[in-house]
Amino acid sequence: MSAATSEPTIVYGPKVNLDGVPNKYAGTPVVPWTPPEPGIDNLGINSIDTFAVPGVGEYTVAFDGWVRVVRSEPTDSEWAGAEVYTNLIEMKMVGHSEELGTITVTLNPTCLSAGQIRTPFDPYAGEGPSAKACRMAVGCIFDVPKMGMKLFNKEPIILTIDDVRSIPPAGAPGKGQIYRMLPLSDMAHPEREPVAYLTSLRFNMGGYLDKESM
Repeated sequence: MSAATSEPTIVYGPKVNLDGVPNKYAGTPVVPWTPPEPGIDNLGINSIDTFAVPGVGEYTVAFDGWVRVVRSEPTDSEWAGAEVYTNLIEMKMVGHSEELGTITVTLNPTCLSAGQIRTPFDPYAGEGPSAKACRMAVGCIFDVPKMGMKLFNKEPIILTIDDVRSIPPAGAPGKGQIYRMLPLSDMAHPEREPVAYLTSLRFNMGGYLDKESM
């Protein structure tokens, strides 16, 4: 398990420093309404994705796996004013479909998958702490051996989690912000027309994992 070392050519947001940032595994406390110190969160994740293959059909696949997310120093020590920048540095998810076979999803190393956790503007917010929102733009590779292809998204997949009351938002449901369909291209022929589309994505960010489970 190691983060990619080559510099990405596509950057979706600020790069978060990895030097000296500790890994966080099972047993790490998560305190609501409290901005934590920088860390690399090793978390479980599962998702339900729907793919449309032109001329073939639409297929819904359940995925399960893990992610590693590095967090920046919070911009404020108090929850209300704190923003945290994040980079997705590793991911592995595996799903099975009778029609598409086994699909493995990993990060596209040519992309810096980046995001932030911040309090959304709310003119009607009352007293007390306000929940934050998490957003991350992600570049993925979908390895589909049954199709004989590795697919990738040229447009970022935007993963969002609302009502964030702790960092990381372990156990929180999220969704991919996809308008109708997001094109997936064949890595062997990126200049050609898309060969499939991602039409829906819903995920659940799990809790901290043991080092041995990743």
